[in-house]
Amino acid sequence: MNTLQIPSPYNGQSSLPVVAQQVSPLHAFSIMNRHKVTIAVVTLAIAIPSAIAIFSMKPYYDASSILIVGTRQAPFRDLQATVASPEVDTVAVNSEVSILRSPTISRAVVQKLDLTHDPEIQANLSYVPLSKRISNTVASLFTRPALPEPITENERIQAVSDLLNKWVSILNDGRSYIITITASTGDAQTSARIANAYADVYLDFKRRMKVTATWQANALLDEQIVPLRERLRKAEQAVQAFREKNGLIAAELERAPVAGTENNMSGGATVTDQQLSQMNHELMIARGDLEAHRARYAEISSAIKNGSLDSIPEAVSSPLIQQLQAQEAQVSSRAASLSQVVMDANPELQSTRAAATHIRSRIGAEVHRIANSAAKELASAQARVNALSEQVNTLQKQVTAENEADVTLRQLQSEATAARTVYQDYLGRFAQTSTQAELQVAEADLISRAEAPLKPQGPPRKQYMAIAFLFALLTGAGSALVIDRVHKGIRSLDELDAIPGLFALGLVPAFTGSLMRQYGSAQRSAYIETVDSIRSVLSFGHSRFRAKVVLITSAEQGEGKTTFALSLAANTGRCGQRALVIDCDIRNPSTMRILGALRVAQNNQMPVDPLMAGLERDVLPGVDILTPDAIRHHGNGAMLLPEELGRILTHVGSQYDMILLDTPPALAFPDAAILSRQSDGVVLVVKWGHTSASTLTQALRTLHTYDARTLGAVLTQAPPNSLGKAEKHPFHIYKRYGLLASS
Repeated sequence: MNTLQIPSPYNGQSSLPVVAQQVSPLHAFSIMNRHKVTIAVVTLAIAIPSAIAIFSMKPYYDASSILIVGTRQAPFRDLQATVASPEVDTVAVNSEVSILRSPTISRAVVQKLDLTHDPEIQANLSYVPLSKRISNTVASLFTRPALPEPITENERIQAVSDLLNKWVSILNDGRSYIITITASTGDAQTSARIANAYADVYLDFKRRMKVTATWQANALLDEQIVPLRERLRKAEQAVQAFREKNGLIAAELERAPVAGTENNMSGGATVTDQQLSQMNHELMIARGDLEAHRARYAEISSAIKNGSLDSIPEAVSSPLIQQLQAQEAQVSSRAASLSQVVMDANPELQSTRAAATHIRSRIGAEVHRIANSAAKELASAQARVNALSEQVNTLQKQVTAENEADVTLRQLQSEATAARTVYQDYLGRFAQTSTQAELQVAEADLISRAEAPLKPQGPPRKQYMAIAFLFALLTGAGSALVIDRVHKGIRSLDELDAIPGLFALGLVPAFTGSLMRQYGSAQRSAYIETVDSIRSVLSFGHSRFRAKVVLITSAEQGEGKTTFALSLAANTGRCGQRALVIDCDIRNPSTMRILGALRVAQNNQMPVDPLMAGLERDVLPGVDILTPDAIRHHGNGAMLLPEELGRILTHVGSQYDMILLDTPPALAFPDAAILSRQSDGVVLVVKWGHTSASTLTQALRTLHTYDARTLGAVLTQAPPNSLGKAEKHPFHIYKRYGLLASS
């Protein structure tokens, strides 16, 4: 808590520490309680017309049809993935919702159901709001109303379409592919018809979109097939013409297809290719035979040179040579036998040796024949190899030339193959789209059709009434707060303390009845206790506040200064002391009028002090009142002068324990500021919720101009129920003690 130091510029006295209080938020409820009549009036002024409007609302019926979209967008692949974590394409679903909300769908529904001639629709189209009717009526008083122009059928359809957009809501929860179409109208059957028509039109629209797209694709394919067919024909003709021109005639009509293609357009091998292949094969065989003959001839030649006929297979296998060799063996055996018994000149021996020599010459001749035969075969094989080599060389030159042409041929064949592939692909797509065009269905399903509801779904009158009443109550409370805010009067002791040079002495509640009744009863009240608390401060408080002669004034009139002065005097009298109230307001004396007491007639035979001519004794117990009658006669008649007041105080000062000077308002007249010099201090009376801070500041400036000593201020006529928590707390204590706030 903060300690607020209240400076005292008077007599050099020190400041007094005062605990500042915080305003509770519950103070708003006090303000509302104070303005409860205003709140009630505002609340009723809003709630009653709202209730009339709510209960005059027509009932409406809701009918809903449910669609599921995107059912054929994705292929079924994984059951576990589909069940465990389904993914919702939010963009796609929102796109379908936008299609359903489009003017195209609503116009199609209007035409499908012929809603332009529906009585309910006509009634809604011709309905004119009350505000517009009033404006039209006012306008007709000053201008001639123009005749309404007839609308066309298209404009009527557009108007009904706009009306449907208000009646039909298209919703998706954002977590599924479900779209709910809800129609709200005043007729149950109409609501169901509209909801179902929206679903039917949407499904038909989606199917027609797909059919249209398919036929458009089919038309595009049809347009492309003719040039593709011509391109393929020209490509194949170019291949064939190039073959014929360059002699690239295929020897094989078909070859094995190449992997990854349906047709091989490269054709078979040419005749030259086959001839070259065949000649190469024959050349290889001839070269093998040549090598075999060369080896055989070398073997025979070596055997003849070495005289080893056994190494010659033909000699070994020749029957003639075998016979000759046998004869040679017999003759050689006989010659050997004869050489042992006869001499060399023996004719038989010589003939035998001659026979052997003849046989050997025949064998040699046979061997030479075999060798000559091998040489001839070798020469023949060599000639064949040479001939085949020449043919192969010739064919290789032809193949080289053909290969150069084959490069161009392959390019032409590649172009023909590409043209054929594209042509066949377009033919396949054309056949597929032609088949699918008649089988297209919308990628959405109608889960349930709308049925006519049995009872209306609205309007929710209870909820509307609750909202209207709450709004009216809040508006009333706001009005009370605004009114309280606009009112600039001081309403708490903290606001008094916030004014520089002013201290809040206390707060006095408002009371009912007269002041005489308040103090004429033996029972104490909260009002008497609060006044007594202030009297105690002035009598026994800090030296800063103690005073015997107290000047009571206010900034403006009607703030209760006279009542407070009389109350201070009455509380002093209740304590067994004497108090005097001097009514210093010569212009408008009111002390006796407020008390409602009758003036006591003075006895002319008794001497009367001129200064005390207007003294009324014991108006209240222990309270005397000095009225300004004598002062008006002996003075100048405008105001009580300080010297005259000084003489009165000197004369009666010892007779009273407290003297209270009731003066005119400080802002209107200077009486209070001038007479303050004859007092111990000034107490400003402030009316709760009436006197503003700026008014009090001006009054203080006036008092300070005359060097008046301000003791503090008292907040009067405060309603206990409208006080803040801090100010209200003492009244709770009074209540527990059985003291009434006012009586």
